[in-house]
Amino acid sequence: MTDCERAHILVVDDDPLTRMMATEALREGGFAVSEAEDGVQALALFDAALPDLVLLDVMMPGLSGFDVCRRLRCLPAGRLVPVIMLTGLDDGESVERAFDAGATDFISKPINWTLLRFRIRYVLRSAEAMQELSRSQESLSNAQRIARLGSWEWGVKTGRVRRSAQFYRLFGCDREDFGEDMDAVVEHVYGPDRSAVQAALASAREGVGFQLTYRVVWPDGSVRTVQETVEPARRDDGRGAGGLVMEGSVQDITEQVDAQRRIRQLAYFDHLTGLPNREYFRENLLGATARGLRYDSRCAVMVVDIDRFARINDSLGPERGDQVLQLIAHRLRENMGDRLPAEAAGGSYATRFRVARLAADEFGVLVNDVNSVADLLDTAERLLQVVRAPIRVPGQEITLSARIGVAVMPDHATDADALLKAAETALNHAKRGRGDPLALFSEDMKVAAFLRFTLEGDLRRAIGEDEMRMCYQPIVDIRLRAVVKAEALLRWPHASRGAVPPPEFISLAEETGLIVPLTRCVLEKVCADLIRLEHRLAPDFRISINLSGVNFMDAQLIPTVREVLALTGVAASRLEFELTETVLMRDLDHATAILAQLRDMGVRVAVDDFGTGYSSLAYLRRLAVDALKIDRSFVNELDDGQGVAIVEAVIGLAHSLGLEVVAEGVETVAQLEALCRRGCHLIQGYLFAMPMSCEALADMLGSAFFIPEEVLPLLPPAGAD
Repeated sequence: MTDCERAHILVVDDDPLTRMMATEALREGGFAVSEAEDGVQALALFDAALPDLVLLDVMMPGLSGFDVCRRLRCLPAGRLVPVIMLTGLDDGESVERAFDAGATDFISKPINWTLLRFRIRYVLRSAEAMQELSRSQESLSNAQRIARLGSWEWGVKTGRVRRSAQFYRLFGCDREDFGEDMDAVVEHVYGPDRSAVQAALASAREGVGFQLTYRVVWPDGSVRTVQETVEPARRDDGRGAGGLVMEGSVQDITEQVDAQRRIRQLAYFDHLTGLPNREYFRENLLGATARGLRYDSRCAVMVVDIDRFARINDSLGPERGDQVLQLIAHRLRENMGDRLPAEAAGGSYATRFRVARLAADEFGVLVNDVNSVADLLDTAERLLQVVRAPIRVPGQEITLSARIGVAVMPDHATDADALLKAAETALNHAKRGRGDPLALFSEDMKVAAFLRFTLEGDLRRAIGEDEMRMCYQPIVDIRLRAVVKAEALLRWPHASRGAVPPPEFISLAEETGLIVPLTRCVLEKVCADLIRLEHRLAPDFRISINLSGVNFMDAQLIPTVREVLALTGVAASRLEFELTETVLMRDLDHATAILAQLRDMGVRVAVDDFGTGYSSLAYLRRLAVDALKIDRSFVNELDDGQGVAIVEAVIGLAHSLGLEVVAEGVETVAQLEALCRRGCHLIQGYLFAMPMSCEALADMLGSAFFIPEEVLPLLPPAGAD
């Protein structure tokens, strides 16, 4: 296999929905796919098709994924084929069992289908490199079996040398062309290694053995690496005179040395760009900071992040994205004066690397001997310009932008890890800001952590003093031309900071446990608004509330819901809770019990962001859920024809199980039309309405809204059943 894009993947999973979604996601990524529903079928298909990679579920009836993996590894064709195991189990023992069974990689559910394709490409490339390495090691083993080992004897007193025929072959020449005495070997040694060989021979004249690795030059100019082992032996020289005899053996270890070099390349270098990876960069940084402290000098770290690089992969494809990354890496390396390994020097490096690839679209730059911060920032500005320079690909020109975080030792930190962390903190600051793409670490960034601490106190006060506000985003039934429900969204108009972004205060609430009183606050406010709107509401209108994992595991959830409904007099059928697949699958038994109690009360449940996690038919049949919400990431892809297969799968699944299906994040007529054609008529998104106050929602309930002309032919006549 030389092209990951045409690789053949065998998907093995007893769950038909997971198997279908994996297959569709992989086919969209350009892979050929075969499917097996159990271990026995998987082994049969493997023998018939010889796939390039196996995507293997752990928990299956009959043969488990562990058993299948072990049997594959016993097959000659399955010894090196990469196996990625999938499971909902997240305990360390399961991971250890997977690797003991021979797994190449292990992915816990929920599965991000988009990232899975990139993970598979990475594993395929790594497997290709390891297969090449294995072939090299087998070649070396074969070479040793056919006695690529030469030997010699040297009578030190007489100067007589006897060498085996294989010895001369290791030097690429005949006996007549080699030379007679012991020093003749020096003429065939690679120049830089001659002094070491001469010193070793001088010791041998005194009866001192040695083991030495050196390079030899063949007559055709090629360079080989040999390892020579020498030991003294006192014996008769054949004429009764006696004397010191040295015995030696020489082995060609060129392939072994090359293999070790490739192993180092895999361990310390990024396979795509050829740059050092994060581990190698950290080792260099450890040395730089140690030298800086010893000699009272300064060094610096710059972390460069390519803005929204995912767009390249999404629009032009991963292969083109890889090419762009390679070009950016080359530009950064050339600009900083890095040079590739000097092979002629035996793998040593003429210049220490200063540029590394730290993450997918993130690069690190090490600057030694910093004279001034101004010069350092000038260098960073130059790197920004390097990234911004147009990139020409067939048919178009791409312009990228980047952000850089900078930290200096000892100004901002005195050890390697802290210095790198400071640079990453500065980068995060640059990414959050809308202005300068370059940020130098400062104490103000440390203050941000303190501000988060103070924000916790403000949030506690805001909950207690009724400072939080509710707004609602309508959900429209396009067939009825009516708002049939709404999602409750919490907002925090902070007295001094202004509006605090929901992800910021909700994540803080989850970390601190304040999510429990905060969710009760939301529940009470929603019920109060339902009471105010009651005279305008259709019998089946309801409002959905998002529950976090902390809420769902709270033992007081059910009692709290019962209490608030009893105090406000709101019917349970007016409420719907939204939970993500990840939350539901943390403890399936607990989820089953809680959802059953909610259903008994009359409260409905929707699975939010469906399609981004487990997406398993088995758990949907087991859990008492009423609706699925298609994640906005799939809806967004409908504009350019991507993600259609997954959207169709979710809609078909919902209809087959008698569940409602809601598409969230609908912003364009094209998205709406695509959804209507596939039978999804419950729509949430900016195309119809942004989040609004309770009063604005009341007005919308009593008024008609515009239906795009493109969609009208897909709908029943107004007023029809």
